[in-house]
Amino acid sequence: MNTFDLTKNSKPMLAPVDVSTVQERVYQSLRLGLLRGEFLPGEQVSIRALANMLGTSAMPVREAIARLIAERAIEQSGPRTLRVAPYHASEHEAYIRIRMQLEGYAAERAASGPKNPKLVDALRRHNDQIKEALQVDDYDAALTGNQAFHFELYRASGYSQLLDLISTLWLRTGPIVASARKDTSLFERVFTHGVKIHSNVIDAVAQRDRAAARWSVNLDIRSSHLAIRRFYKLADSNEADVSGAD
Repeated sequence: MNTFDLTKNSKPMLAPVDVSTVQERVYQSLRLGLLRGEFLPGEQVSIRALANMLGTSAMPVREAIARLIAERAIEQSGPRTLRVAPYHASEHEAYIRIRMQLEGYAAERAASGPKNPKLVDALRRHNDQIKEALQVDDYDAALTGNQAFHFELYRASGYSQLLDLISTLWLRTGPIVASARKDTSLFERVFTHGVKIHSNVIDAVAQRDRAAARWSVNLDIRSSHLAIRRFYKLADSNEADVSGAD
């Protein structure tokens, strides 16, 4: 009969499970979902539902949510209620102004390095993905392509700290951009315009034109912000009209 000799000097047969790795994967998955606009502003989220979706237990989801609350991407709206941070016009305006400074600088840095054909090709692929997604009304793919385009560019700045700051701001604004899906004509207009601006960004990077890269990225951020701000103002106006009619 075979037995295991579990003496004090025996080495463990199996490596311990690294729970922190699971927690980090769950956190990164939820974070990426927010960056890509897979959640909407004010949307309620459930730890149990997220755990089922991710195929994990509640514990790593709870840990990830705690980190996202600290980053102000998720709010505890009640004793047992969690939601994606809602849209507040003045707060969003402040985020946009900060994003323009940081992302404009990142674009400037990306364009100031040596010629980088691989970066230019990658940016074109992401921009083509957005264009193709719009042609078939695949708005999720358009949002994914948009996130990939911007972060491909910002990684080329060479500053991981800058990328971290930009990523944190996108956690708070990504769902707001995604909310434009509620108005398909607005979404298509914003992203079709964005594809054209992205082409200018790509040209600026290819030509190593720092000023043009910064200006084009800032135009992209600002123009989409203004369109979405009008969307929310119109939605608020319509809600007020309905309330008045009641």
